Amino acid sequence: MQDFLKFIDELKRRFPIHVEITYSKITDWTIAVYQKGRADDYPGTPRNGADAVLAYEQDLDMELCFAKAHVAVKNWLTEFNDGY
Repeated sequence: MQDFLKFIDELKRRFPIHVEITYSKITDWTIAVYQKGRADDYPGTPRNGADAVLAYEQDLDMELCFAKAHVAVKNWLTEFNDGY
């Protein structure tokens, strides 16, 4: 979790992102990383309406959810932003 949060903290300084981290008994841990209104700027990227989705992960295990989100953001940046 700490590694993911440090990575996001540094990333947000140079790349405009939004992060939502939630927990509920029904959906467990959910982490969403996206750019509002930027889906059209990244053809082929997952989208939620007009938002470009960099990562959307859901898992019962908190540490696993953060690790999966960390990998997903790095993979997205590698594919659509020439690396991280």
